[in-house]
Amino acid sequence: MAGNRCVVYIEPGKVEVQNIDYPKLELPEQHRKCNHGVILRIVATNICGSDQHMVRGRTTAPKGQTLGHEITGEVIEVGRDV
Repeated sequence: MAGNRCVVYIEPGKVEVQNIDYPKLELPEQHRKCNHGVILRIVATNICGSDQHMVRGRTTAPKGQTLGHEITGEVIEVGRDV
């Protein structure tokens, strides 16, 4: 189900807001739950210096990388090992 919006690095000088699916607490490549992970409901996010470097093309980040790792959030789901 889409409904989350995020800023995605497209290429040097270009980012765009995209809708993404809600996360699941699982490791799809291993077909099992992620026992050491958490899911947060994002309350606020901030622009970091590394985000600015990505926008300007001074990065090794892959295309499609989501920006905004400086966050405040509410924990809504936890793995059993957390």
